[in-house]
Amino acid sequence: MRLLLLPTLLLLAGATQAQGDDCSAPLTANLGSNPFDLTGFSDSFYYDGSCVSRDGFEDIWFTYTPATSDVHVFETCGSDFDTIIRVFDGSACGGICIAGNDDACAMSNGTNWASNLTVGLTAGQSYLVQIETWDAGIVGLSDLQISIDAPVVNPNNGHAYYVVNQATDWDTARAAAESMTFGSFTGHLVTIRDQAELDWIMGNLSVTRPWIGLYQNTSSSSYSEPTGGWEWVTGEAFTFDNWAAGEPNDNPAGENTAEMFGNGEWNDIQSFNAWTNSYIVEFDGGGGPALFCSPANPNSTGNPVTLASSDQSGAGVYHLEAEGGPFDQFGIFLVAAANIPSGIPVSDGLLCLSAPIGRYTTTAGPGLNSIGKFDAAGVFQNLAGTSTVGSGFDVLAVLPTPPGGVIVSGATWNFQLWYRDVGGTSNFSDGVSVTF
Repeated sequence: MRLLLLPTLLLLAGATQAQGDDCSAPLTANLGSNPFDLTGFSDSFYYDGSCVSRDGFEDIWFTYTPATSDVHVFETCGSDFDTIIRVFDGSACGGICIAGNDDACAMSNGTNWASNLTVGLTAGQSYLVQIETWDAGIVGLSDLQISIDAPVVNPNNGHAYYVVNQATDWDTARAAAESMTFGSFTGHLVTIRDQAELDWIMGNLSVTRPWIGLYQNTSSSSYSEPTGGWEWVTGEAFTFDNWAAGEPNDNPAGENTAEMFGNGEWNDIQSFNAWTNSYIVEFDGGGGPALFCSPANPNSTGNPVTLASSDQSGAGVYHLEAEGGPFDQFGIFLVAAANIPSGIPVSDGLLCLSAPIGRYTTTAGPGLNSIGKFDAAGVFQNLAGTSTVGSGFDVLAVLPTPPGGVIVSGATWNFQLWYRDVGGTSNFSDGVSVTF
């Protein structure tokens, strides 16, 4: 008996573990398709209990390092087997699970048991991704698809919004929202300040029953049931509401968090309820340019010049782009700490910045010259070598004098383009306000 078993034991002892079969030796995942086959893989028995309550069986591990701080989607839709996905903070075993998903999209047989996970990740930071099967021995082919899903920008306030279609409790949704970044801005559960913002959300986002960032502070001096002590997660004033008829009602007791129905009306509900199926993340100021004096006065080509393509990309602290200008006419970018929303008529345009106004010119300092010309398509092409993409201008932290100094985190600065119009007159683009 021993003689028969010995060769088998020696074979097992000499077997090598497949790459990705354990968190200590993960495969490398990249944006796009990462196909894999779980056949022959084992159960690593690693699970910290914080994401998806079920501990599955056979699993595979990847490490992923995002190049940008964005909302990422991890999914196994079309998998041959029922999957669970978890994302862990850090590239070493023992990290904290920051997000997980079980059933969210269809497997190859059409049943809704594959996984789709949305989570905000930080550029340059490594994460471990675990994919495991729900049922022991039921494995096969799958594909870890990783993509970036950009939030939608509200042009009225410059904020960005993103719907995470994942059923979870309010506290977990709040923590997940506050872990997400977009550009240089951190997210939070949405705070709805007025009817205009609510109307924009309902017209531009697909929602059915999401969490919003409203909760009842039972420690507040204004707390009383059912209407007292309601606060936004950001601490901003709670001056607008859209409660459904008869809400809030604290029935059953402990309804201290708020969800939104598909018609935009709000309902107080217990934070752990099983009906709320998603949550809305808002990024204040980070979703795109907050334009003012827009649209600008038309120029000789009949178009207003806009800075609407400006964003957080590129070298420096911000990248300015201008479009819609007259061919072969030159210009420079301006900066100021304050703006004039209605503008002051100057030549053919509106000056929308308030003194002191900085000029990004040849005398402003190294790297601060923004001079450029509009091409035949009306795009402002950089001539000074101060744009990593050729067009527009990479704003540095250093400011021209005046106003002088540097741009610091939390500060708001306003930008506008002055340009020469045909016939020797001058004109201005609309303005963009940026909170860094």
